[in-house]
Amino acid sequence: MKPHVIGFTLSLLMTCFLLPPVIAQGVTVDYVIHVDFFAYACSLDITQVSLYDPSGNLLGVASSPYGGEVAISVRTPTPIDSITATAYGQATWASYYSWTVGGSRTVVLGDGGDYWITLRMS
Repeated sequence: MKPHVIGFTLSLLMTCFLLPPVIAQGVTVDYVIHVDFFAYACSLDITQVSLYDPSGNLLGVASSPYGGEVAISVRTPTPIDSITATAYGQATWASYYSWTVGGSRTVVLGDGGDYWITLRMS
């Protein structure tokens, strides 16, 4: 009788302590952040984009050599309230003048999915 009670108790303890961490490993939230840029009367080159969570932690980085849209995939164990996209790049005008431009914007997020951010580079 005692071996059955000990075996049942051990299996119950193993189930209670080992199963929740295994279940928690499967929970993730996926986001795809599409970032587009524009600057008035000039073209953009070599734009670098960084994504940050509300705590300031870096979530992802991408670059666009021709100043076009980038898409950054972010996977987190819990949903994020908002995300901040920061971009820096080179603006050129008439192939003679070149200067550094930047832009930043924060967008509120839900429980995963695709989000679009347009940054005005100045």
